[in-house]
Amino acid sequence: MKKEGTFEEMKKRISELEKELAMRRRVEEDLRFSEKRFSSFMDRLPAAVFIKDTESRYVYVNRFYEDVLGVKGVIGKTADQIFPESLSRSMLLDDRKVLSGELRIREEKIEDAEGKERVFETHKFLMGGQKGLPLIGGIALDITERKKAEERLRASEERFRSIVENSHDGIVIIDGNFCLEYANDEICKMMGYGPEELVGTDFRKFLDEESLGYTVERYLKRQRDEEVPPRYEINFVRKNGEEIRVEASISIVSTEMGERRTIAQLLDITERKKAAEEKKKLEAQLRQAQKMEAVGTLAGGVAHDFNNVLQAILGYTQMLLLDRTEDDPVHAKLKRIENSAHRASELTQQLLTFSRKVESELRPLDLNSEVRQVQELLEKTIPKMIDIEMYLQEDLWIVNADPMQMEQVMMNLGVNARDAMPEGGKLVFETENVVLDRQYCAAHLGAKPGKFVLLSISDTGIGMDKDALDHIFEPFYTTKEVGKGTGLGLAMVYGIVKNHDGYIMCYSEPNKGTTFKIYLPVVESQSAKEKVIVEERELRGGGERILLVDDEELLRKMGKEILERFGYRVFTVRDGESAVEAYREREGEIDLVILDLVMPGMGGKRCLEELLCLNHSLKIVIASGYSVNGSTRDVVDAGAKGFIRKPYELTQMLGTVREALDSLPDTGKGENR
Repeated sequence: MKKEGTFEEMKKRISELEKELAMRRRVEEDLRFSEKRFSSFMDRLPAAVFIKDTESRYVYVNRFYEDVLGVKGVIGKTADQIFPESLSRSMLLDDRKVLSGELRIREEKIEDAEGKERVFETHKFLMGGQKGLPLIGGIALDITERKKAEERLRASEERFRSIVENSHDGIVIIDGNFCLEYANDEICKMMGYGPEELVGTDFRKFLDEESLGYTVERYLKRQRDEEVPPRYEINFVRKNGEEIRVEASISIVSTEMGERRTIAQLLDITERKKAAEEKKKLEAQLRQAQKMEAVGTLAGGVAHDFNNVLQAILGYTQMLLLDRTEDDPVHAKLKRIENSAHRASELTQQLLTFSRKVESELRPLDLNSEVRQVQELLEKTIPKMIDIEMYLQEDLWIVNADPMQMEQVMMNLGVNARDAMPEGGKLVFETENVVLDRQYCAAHLGAKPGKFVLLSISDTGIGMDKDALDHIFEPFYTTKEVGKGTGLGLAMVYGIVKNHDGYIMCYSEPNKGTTFKIYLPVVESQSAKEKVIVEERELRGGGERILLVDDEELLRKMGKEILERFGYRVFTVRDGESAVEAYREREGEIDLVILDLVMPGMGGKRCLEELLCLNHSLKIVIASGYSVNGSTRDVVDAGAKGFIRKPYELTQMLGTVREALDSLPDTGKGENR
């Protein structure tokens, strides 16, 4: 029984071994098939595949590795036995790093079987081997053509970038979400931002209100592939708040992913626009001057002929009066005719004065003395609720003028001021020595460079609108009610000033009063001693930083040029809100603010208050075309360091700036100024 059991066990064991051997043969066959399939697969890969042991000896390479690189019998060898030392050293170094757990990716230049240089991107990684020993796996991708394509693309991009970066136009690329993807150097200079401040920013941030609506509308239409004009003008706002006019040329491109991009070529045409506007303004001034000259010629001729007719009427009337007694009923009627004829004669005299056909009796004249005499006359004729204030410069230069005509001018303007202040107010007379430079005269047709005495006559009355200002010096034009004015008063003033080779201008706004400025040329003689003007070196700056705030672009530019020429650094903004924002951004960098008084938005007074809240020691100078002793006095007294007369006159402006900068800072709080 025992033997039989042993035999059966042996038989069963043999059967199990046969099955195990059969299974092993199948496994080995599957393994051979798998290895063959793996080898076939690897040999067909368009990449070099290799495996190394821990000693960096090759244990496997595919056909691509041998055929393309032209190396045979590499199994069992290391890289230093196959490749040049410079290449094999880096290969062996990478192997050690892979064995320490790193994943290595490197570009390698290797000569192929034909001796041509190829570029491979080699990826090395750690993999498991037999008996738990690690192996180094590697795949080398041939990227030669890709590198050539990249190089061609890089060269193309470099050419494109060179063209774009050296372009005199600003160029930007905008994505589908309004953001700037690219901005060249020119647009950075144009806008005053660095590239990092522009790229990634919504371009709508840089548009003014006028341009925002239609620019965004056209951008969206372009995204929808709708028809849009490719070229138009828009307004950009620079970092310092200054507005510039830009001509935009727009095109659309698509990326490889089909996304639409907007390419905008931007040309700054601000100066071109300013030049065109300045030309238009000068042409308008020229037309006005020609019209006034033509009207003057006509008025002079009419007045001359009319005067002859009046002489006959007066002569015969007076002869008839000689034959009548005062109790004669006809006598009173003849007297009325005579009085009317005298009144008509006065009107013709005013017309002749406007046409400059009345000779002026010119002589050296102290204008201050004439102003004081007019003050005495006006105090007797105007209502007591109107205060007359005088601000007369001492050592005033001597002018060549007709005293009677100067009195006529001042009385006429004084009476007009009275009529503009029915509820009372202030009438201010000022005299000042000034020098008009060529820059000022270029912007004011009729003005001439040189030394002048400036007579300013200001009121705090109802003022005038722009339409009235355009016509005030024309004969028979009046803003007064019917029967309350002939319309010849200001025409006469204009004629007298022109007859004195002077210049007259008027500033006015509804409900803000009126200021007339009359420039009379100075007598150049030994008898008329002139006060020495502050020398240029005393007016120069030392790099101080000034914020110039004015809503008039021409005055911003003129002021900036004057100040920079004399050694100051100038930032400009166009309104009070921009001034406050600019000061917040540059606090500690601004030494002085020159602040226009009349601006849209918060205005000069509110802006001054806001700035002093930020820094009660800030030095601020007010600039205005109105008299400093008129309606602007309250603003100046609210904390300003000085007053600059507009339009800017070089000596007065620089002297005020220098004086303000050299003044000691206030130690009290702003509200106690």
